[in-house]
Amino acid sequence: MFSSAEIAEYNKALSEALRSTDPQRLRDVASTWGKRLRNRGLLELARASDEVLERRMWMMIRDRPDLSDLHDEAEAWLAGHPAR
Repeated sequence: MFSSAEIAEYNKALSEALRSTDPQRLRDVASTWGKRLRNRGLLELARASDEVLERRMWMMIRDRPDLSDLHDEAEAWLAGHPAR
């Protein structure tokens, strides 16, 4: 299992990447932490297409209470980029 310190470190890295609204930062975090935590979902996110990664980034921003100041921006982005 993983320590609470590792989980806190991952959560901080994820939050910072999402706050940057830079899909490449999210890809880097997903790759690094996917390997470190041996997490298949993160590894799949790291390999996702740019389009899928960016959409997932905005969905994650919208869903995180600690990023509430970005929720309106996330909603606007998602409304302007409907799923295909």
